[in-house]
Amino acid sequence: MAHNQRKNQTLLSGALILVVSTIIVKLISAIYKIPITNYIGGIGMGYYTTAYKIYLPIWSISMAGLPVAVSKLISENMALGKYNNVKSIFKVSLKAFLVTGTAGTLLLCAVAYPYVKYVAKAPEALPVILCIAPAILICCIMSAYRGYYEGMRNMVPTAISQITESLVKLVFGLGLTYLAIRYCDSHNITNPEVRYPIQASAAIMGVTLGTLGSQIYLWIKMKKDGYGFTQEELFLAPEADSNKEILHSLIMLAIPIVLTSLISNVATLIDAATVQNRLAVAVARGENVIREMYPFIPKGTEKLNVYLYGCFDVDETLRNMVPQITLTLGVSSLPALAQYWAVNDRKNIRISIESVLRICMLISMPAGIGMAVLSQPILNLLYGSSQPDIPFMCKDILVIFGASLFLYALSSPVTTLLQAIGKAKIPAISFGAACVVKIVLNYVLVGIPEYNIKGAAISTVACYAISVLVNLFFLIKYTKVRINYLSVAIKPIIASLFSGAAAWGAYKLLIAKLAESEKIVTLIAIAAAAFVYAIVLLLIKGLSKEDILMLPAGEKIAKVLEKIHVLG
Repeated sequence: MAHNQRKNQTLLSGALILVVSTIIVKLISAIYKIPITNYIGGIGMGYYTTAYKIYLPIWSISMAGLPVAVSKLISENMALGKYNNVKSIFKVSLKAFLVTGTAGTLLLCAVAYPYVKYVAKAPEALPVILCIAPAILICCIMSAYRGYYEGMRNMVPTAISQITESLVKLVFGLGLTYLAIRYCDSHNITNPEVRYPIQASAAIMGVTLGTLGSQIYLWIKMKKDGYGFTQEELFLAPEADSNKEILHSLIMLAIPIVLTSLISNVATLIDAATVQNRLAVAVARGENVIREMYPFIPKGTEKLNVYLYGCFDVDETLRNMVPQITLTLGVSSLPALAQYWAVNDRKNIRISIESVLRICMLISMPAGIGMAVLSQPILNLLYGSSQPDIPFMCKDILVIFGASLFLYALSSPVTTLLQAIGKAKIPAISFGAACVVKIVLNYVLVGIPEYNIKGAAISTVACYAISVLVNLFFLIKYTKVRINYLSVAIKPIIASLFSGAAAWGAYKLLIAKLAESEKIVTLIAIAAAAFVYAIVLLLIKGLSKEDILMLPAGEKIAKVLEKIHVLG
């Protein structure tokens, strides 16, 4: 089983598997969130969000480092044929995750009461937090399994477990919430401080049960298939290192990644506080200036600084869609590059790095330019019906984010590539320095009425530019890879510019004739942009055979494209 199956999954095919699962998970999450919001209303969602806000940072710190360390160590040992070590790494990591997961769950339980009473000012949210606390422990154990399979360069179990987690969350989250509402109705529980926490607790139990369902699938998978190599391979392989040595290796790999996570979480909190504080200053200094800049602000809007911050959040949600897809390239590339690095396979090191950078650019450049060119139409498409002020308020920030989308898309994969070659300290240092710059720029720019929330967008771009450029510099320095910039960057940019021009031209041409059907015009413009992008990319030979092979029926498509000589 093991040997042939291990070789079949390439870096790009593994990434495609994770991209598909990510899209499915996002769709399921959307299906889950809409009825949940309708079920428990704004107050219930307030309790739900309060619990999630404190859960996420503790979850991320508990999880940080070890999954990456497990994946990297396993892939390296697989490359060197140390199969007994691979088994031991999984067993040691499982125990380590059990400890960190238990600590994370206990920490969340410990801080729950002071957080809801003194920080969130919502003591009723306490049971909601306690219902999600076990998810940290389950997620940590689950990550040992996912890290193992990812290190074996098999992304299918991770993908299936992610989908399983979302489906179980959907079914049990909605089911338990419905039962909670029936319970409150049958027992005549009308006090909102009792009723809504019960409903929110039921809803958030779906998250915990989702993680449990995912873990059960992975446990069954491991029990059924074993570790992924034969008894003969185990017999011929060197003896395993001691558990102490393995644990030391895991911790040394994990520390800089944990540090990066800590910096990220602390910086996020400071960033949010700084932006909101400086927005209040900007409003105090020049409210009239801001209102003249944005004549579309609804009349009667009193807390202008809160309103502006909410608009920024809308743009960030759109900006994060593409990086969530390119993130999968990092997950898939880490074990592949770690294997090639372990055996000093220079050719495949270069191919792996170029593939990740090129695919990131191929995805993010057209999406970013399209987002910038059609900023207001896209926002109209999404929010125009319910919140007509949002497209006018957010369009300029979306232009800034769209033009720099490739930086956000590259950020996580480039960080992962450095982690794969054992240089995890560099992203921690570069991101820490970039965050300092971001906070300083927030303080300076956001407080100026003429910049206000745009200052936060500019500082965000500066942060990612510094981090990505520094990381790329050191990645190229240590790997000594000569990047083919024509293939990686120039061709995607050329095709994207034509794509953006097509989107703008189609929109302007059609909107003049179909002004009442703007949403349809926007969708046609997006379709035109995608069509032109694909045609130009083929004409300038911007795609390689490896890129096509990662697609469904890739071999057949590649043969056709090779016959007409459009592959680079």
